[in-house]
Parts: sequence; C-alpha cells; structure tokens
Amino acid sequence: MNDEVTIHLREYESIETDALSPEQARLLSTQFQRYLSVMPTWSGRAIIRAQQYVGVIALDGIRILIHPKVPLDNLFYMLTYAYDLPEFRQEQTELAAAEDLFEFIVDIFVRQVDSLLRSGIHRAYVDFEENDRYLRGRLLMAQHLRRNLVRRDRVYQQRNEYTDDVLENQILRHTLDLLSRQSYRQSSLRQRLRRTLSAFVHLEPTHIQPSDCIRVHYNRLNERYRSRINLAHLLLQHLSLEGRAGSQRFFAFLFDMNQLFELFIAHYLKEKFTAHPTLSVEIQPDIWLDTARREKGRPDLILRNNQQRLLIMDTKYKTFDGSPSESDRNQMVTYCHTMDLSHSLLIYADARSVDHRSEFRGIFLRALSLPLNGGLDELRQRSESFVGQLTRLPQLF
Repeated sequence: MNDEVTIHLREYESIETDALSPEQARLLSTQFQRYLSVMPTWSGRAIIRAQQYVGVIALDGIRILIHPKVPLDNLFYMLTYAYDLPEFRQEQTELAAAEDLFEFIVDIFVRQVDSLLRSGIHRAYVDFEENDRYLRGRLLMAQHLRRNLVRRDRVYQQRNEYTDDVLENQILRHTLDLLSRQSYRQSSLRQRLRRTLSAFVHLEPTHIQPSDCIRVHYNRLNERYRSRINLAHLLLQHLSLEGRAGSQRFFAFLFDMNQLFELFIAHYLKEKFTAHPTLSVEIQPDIWLDTARREKGRPDLILRNNQQRLLIMDTKYKTFDGSPSESDRNQMVTYCHTMDLSHSLLIYADARSVDHRSEFRGIFLRALSLPLNGGLDELRQRSESFVGQLTRLPQLF
C-alpha cells in the first residue's frame, strides 16, 4: 500500500487532480461510475466528483477516500440502528478517516466471531435428499418411482444430518473469506481474519448474498449469532469487489448516505416506539398508486396510532431550501391521496433548524430537520427530542 496514491474528497465535492493516469481514469469511470464521476480536462488532468456515497475505493495504485459531512462517530451510531447492533452503540471509535471506519468494523467482526468460536459453533439437523443403495431415511415414493424405474439397486430418500454446515456458519465463512483477501493498514488484521477463517475451512464454500443474512431465523440455540450475522450483513451490503486490473482486484467499501439516513430514522423510531402504548411505525410498506394496481409506491415510513395509519414520513438527506421541492411535495400529496390521509412529514438532514408548514389540496405538509453534525451526545439528544415531537401529534401540525 506504500506505493499507492491517495486522493481525498468529501461527499458531493469535486476536485481536479493530475494523480490519475488515463487508464486509471477509465477504470474509475467504468467500474465505479455509480459512486463518482470522472471527467478529463483539456490540460490532461481529471475532475472527480463524488455523489452521496462515502467510504474508500481502491484500484490499480489509487486509493480514493470520500469523507462524509457527518462525523464518523455519528455515522457509526447510525449504522448500529440501521443494522440492529445495539451492543455497539457505546463503542468508542476515535476514527480519523472513512478508511478507518472499514477497518474498525472488520476488527469488531473478527473479535465477535473469535468469541463465538470459543463457545463452540452452532450445529443443527439439516434435511437433504439422496439416491442411495440403502434406505436410511424416509422413502420419497414419487421421486423414487420417477428416478429408479429401471434401477432396483437405488432408493430415493430424505435424510437429516447433524452438522455445522448451516446457513449461519456459511455466512460467517463467506464474509471472513472475502475480508481475508483485502489489504489493511493494521498489518495484523489480515492474519487474524485468516486464522479465524481456518475454523470454517471444512465447510463447503457457498456463495452468499447480503439478503441471505436476513433469512436466518433465531432461536435459543443460535441467538448468540445475531450480532455476528448483522455485522456480516453490514459488511457484505457495502463491500464491492468489481473485478481485476492486472493482478489487483478492485475494492470499495461505500455507504449511500441517502439510504443510511432513511434506515437510521426508520429503525430508531421503530425501537423507540416499541414500548409506546399507541404509536408504532411501518417501514417502507408497498402501496398501490392506481386503481388498476399496476404501479406501486413505497413511502419511507408511516406512523400509526392504535394500528391506524395516521402520518406519512419521508427522509431527505439534503439541505432545506425554504420550501419542499415540487417533486417532494407532489410525492407526499400522491401518497396521502392514495391512502386517504391528510398529514405528511418531511425529515431533512439539515444542520440548520427547519420548521415549515404548508397545505396543498387539503394535504397538510410539515418539514423538520434532524441535524447529524456535532458530537455524538448532541445527535443522541436531538434524536430523543425528535421522538418527543412525534409523540405530541396535535402540536405537530
């Protein structure tokens, strides 16, 4: 990593640089065009413009660090709600750069898996089918007749086996394997990952998608896996391995700040209203926007009172320009008319205080801000205060 050129920029920022060769500029444009844009200039330099993604991109001798406007402690705190990691909300990060956040999360993950191994990995009975010479399980008659009509020496059957080759361990193995192939500023981190991975090498390699982490069903036997699987989900969701340039694999670990703000608000409110006697939230419910049921909409959040839908909420990771944009306003009006509701709320990640009220065609629209800047204690206090505002619904409008 010593020969790498590092380029620093902030989300939505543009910089002009001569650090990129034409080939590197082309690779960035083709492999990571979703996350940033690269435009050549007449002088042979390049203009790099970041989007809403923050984190690190590495390829072919170039390392690009896209820093968030949000303090990293606050960003990690938001992640603990977005990915259900309550035990890490008091974790002291002391992070200096977006690159450090990736290694910080990897370090937590490998420590958590190591502690899991000390208590023994999970095993369970797994059903499988086989066509064997001897009946050692339950005969599957239909399949047996179809497959063995001319093979009298085989019996098609269902068996079960007590094994550690289960989804929970496959997720951990796959995540450790991906992470162990990366380079780290902490020289010992890669060695620790490989050592931890060795406890799972006997498992059959299985390609895991981030969505597989959500498929795990927890019970008293595997509950201790929950935080480890959630950390794996966080890593897999944002880790991108895009291909190779020569012998080097492209690497990115990036967060979509629009999505993270939305997930933070949604899961923060969901947790805070769990014990509330009447209020609760729906997260991204599907609704039909037309009577023919051909076009779907998906509001970020719906606040319910005694299970009755009451208020539509939508998050906006942007500054407030004095009034909601036409597209934001029309979206909320459409949602309200579709669901026969009259109140909506836009939540902006604006560092300034926002308090806006307006009415459009019988729809009452309120805009508030939840600033993400400042220290972590400030963010906690603002978030608690925001919940308090929602519990006082008559005063909200």
